[in-house]
Amino acid sequence: MQTTFRAILLIAVLFVSACVSPLQRDLDALLQPPELQGVRWGLLVTDMDGHEIVALNPDQRFLPASNTKLFTTAAVFRWQAELDAMLPRLGTFITLEDVGETGAPVLVLHGRGDPQLRDAPGCETRCLATLADAVAGIGLTAIAHVIGDDTWFPDQRWGPGWSWDDLQTAYGTAISALSVNDNTVTLTITPAATEGAPAEVAWAPGDAAYTILNDTVTAPRPQPDTDSAGEADDDLSVVHLPGTASVRVSGHVPPGSGPRRVTLGLDDPALAAAARLGVLLAARGVTVEGPPVSRHRPPGAAPQAALTALDDGDPPLAALAPPAFADALLIVAKDSQNLQAELLLRHLGHISEDGSAEAGLARVTALLDEAGAAPNGYDLFDGSGMSVYNRVSPRTIVTLLAYAAAQGWGEDWKDTFPVGGTDGSLQRRFRGTILEGNIFAKTGTLKGTNTLSGYMVAASGRTLVFSVIANERPLAVSSATPMMDAALVRIAEGN
Repeated sequence: MQTTFRAILLIAVLFVSACVSPLQRDLDALLQPPELQGVRWGLLVTDMDGHEIVALNPDQRFLPASNTKLFTTAAVFRWQAELDAMLPRLGTFITLEDVGETGAPVLVLHGRGDPQLRDAPGCETRCLATLADAVAGIGLTAIAHVIGDDTWFPDQRWGPGWSWDDLQTAYGTAISALSVNDNTVTLTITPAATEGAPAEVAWAPGDAAYTILNDTVTAPRPQPDTDSAGEADDDLSVVHLPGTASVRVSGHVPPGSGPRRVTLGLDDPALAAAARLGVLLAARGVTVEGPPVSRHRPPGAAPQAALTALDDGDPPLAALAPPAFADALLIVAKDSQNLQAELLLRHLGHISEDGSAEAGLARVTALLDEAGAAPNGYDLFDGSGMSVYNRVSPRTIVTLLAYAAAQGWGEDWKDTFPVGGTDGSLQRRFRGTILEGNIFAKTGTLKGTNTLSGYMVAASGRTLVFSVIANERPLAVSSATPMMDAALVRIAEGN
């Protein structure tokens, strides 16, 4: 009897082993090398009819990182007509308000969520300089001060679950209906001519957002500690604590080294925009008597607080053309731009509600309901993927991708995706493989997380829909994307 049982067990083991396909064995080897032990993988690949080709934890919930942008941009395409109807109201404009103590009027710069508002040399459309020219052109010689008004959206400058150490960075900058230059400023750090002297730390023109505390020294960097490549650690530190008025720069700047540029995010973009406009006006001979001020709408306040003279029918003093959502969609998808994704989410929230992130996410939820996504397959807290609270299953993403492909806007949405080996965040990936030029997908990266989801053309010519997510990656491993890409190439070759 015991011999018979052992024989049956052996047959069962052989049967299970025989059922494991060569593709599955290859994927197991590609996705679980020793250095990635502990990574939690989610993977789902289907054809356009929904037939599963490969599945690994497809219904588990993962941190999606910037794959979150897929939901935001798809919702923009889904409600494109409604957003287009809003466009005439969305240009940045200027009005005059109460007269100040000296008799000069107060100038108000109103933001309506334009993602491409700029203040830079060479700017051609939607430029702060255009507004400054218009104000100076009507003969106004003095103003009390400039108010930066971003009340078109509620004051929700950062999303729930955004890591505090990201908030000073360009990718974690504050969100505002009055956003200029993607709400970033740049410091330039240059070694002094004399060794031992502090380095020269200066703002780029127009970028003086905070007081500089310079604790640098022009000297060779310390040598004892080296990284994995055997190079000396860089001890240069640039720190701005959110809510403070200064940025501290410290560390060693090697003599004779070239200028180094560090980009920082802003805490109060509306205030920074007002300051920029004040500088432009002063350069045109308009006296600005007082410091800039920002005006915000508290979350939960009635959206009527955002109404202005433009909505009441009075012409503004000066106005710019409305934003181009098509441009923002390309930047969000190709370059994974966080701020512009968040602005798009809030525009979705302004279609019939108050312009809040929550109202925008309600639109995303409505789209996922239409697509047939399981309610427990996702929880979203922002539009960009910066939130560590976001959770999405690979099946939810694939469900959206397959649904979108059958919609009238689906091909246009796909055209915004990075293309393997060609452009955007996939420009350097998949070169020399079957997927060069044949994979159209959104990337995603956070600490310990890599994601990629989209469409790929397999060896047979079939288009496959996929989502692959790596969570809990050891930080000693810089990225899981080589294993991820190799697995997708293997799937494409085998199908």
